[in-house]
Amino acid sequence: MHKEYIIYDPFWGLNAYIENMKKCWGELYKVVSFSYVEDNICMLLNTKAIILNWIECDLSRKKMKQLVWFKMLGIKIIWVFHNRIPHDSSDNIREIEKTRKKMGFIAKISDVIILHSYSSWRYLKEYTVNGDKAFYIPHVDYMRQVQWARDVQRGDQDDFKFVFQGAISPYKNLELLVKVFRELNLPNCQLHIIGKPCSTEYAEKISRLSVGAKIYLKWEWISDYAVGQEIQKGDVMVLPYDLKSSMNSGAMIAAFSNKRTVIVCANAMAQDFREEDFLYIYDYSNQESHYCQLKAAMKLAYENGVAVNRAKGEKAFEYIRRHNSEEIVVKRLKKMVKERL
Repeated sequence: MHKEYIIYDPFWGLNAYIENMKKCWGELYKVVSFSYVEDNICMLLNTKAIILNWIECDLSRKKMKQLVWFKMLGIKIIWVFHNRIPHDSSDNIREIEKTRKKMGFIAKISDVIILHSYSSWRYLKEYTVNGDKAFYIPHVDYMRQVQWARDVQRGDQDDFKFVFQGAISPYKNLELLVKVFRELNLPNCQLHIIGKPCSTEYAEKISRLSVGAKIYLKWEWISDYAVGQEIQKGDVMVLPYDLKSSMNSGAMIAAFSNKRTVIVCANAMAQDFREEDFLYIYDYSNQESHYCQLKAAMKLAYENGVAVNRAKGEKAFEYIRRHNSEEIVVKRLKKMVKERL
């Protein structure tokens, strides 16, 4: 019997990824929220699967019991393996071990584990030895959002612009980005940082570090459509994430969707692109190494100039249109459903 529903969790959010993936799943099933069906046994019996995103960030005993109950009802559990560990994990060893146990539970109870990067398989091994559960689905592009963004024209005399856009959080190493930009002291060059801070205190810290430099800060959440315009104002997006937690990067896909190249640390998704020449990937082993490698990458991108970086952005755009479009994602989802569910 064909089951009608897919539960997508979380169903709401400020992340365009959620809306784009719900649309892809909507090509196969009626996509509903957890709260919409949780007390309706008839709907639950007519539910094919539940898609779990970032559940490890808030996995209570109640949710664990609910997942076991879903399994008993024949609902398949699909976990999207986004991060090595949650970004806000403390450095407390006991807390990290608790989180890893929760992720181990999710890996064990899941019927399918979605990977958005081939290279993330090596990190999944930290939680399960059952490789048969893993299934690669490309990270969907952001063309639905880009189509609404007004094309941003660049003047010949405009400064070279580095851009960081996204949630403003410590794991994204913005202190390091500001330090490197200031010390490079490149002529006719700006750094733009746009996003909603995780706290007032963190925003004030970055603001203090930026005083006196050509660093422009916009501390606010902006719409999905405005994101594209902010990215297009820049020449290169810079993503100096912490590799302890980071594995994939929707911001990188957003940059490519807007025909912009990126400077990015060698997280799992970036590793998938290592053989391509349309982005700047760097490795690091510690904070000092991160400083040196990021500085070298930003200097190289600046010296390459606007035309070279625009060409890289065009190539990146063409690549994801071939590999990360909604059409490709839906095709892979259908294959996963047929083979694994």
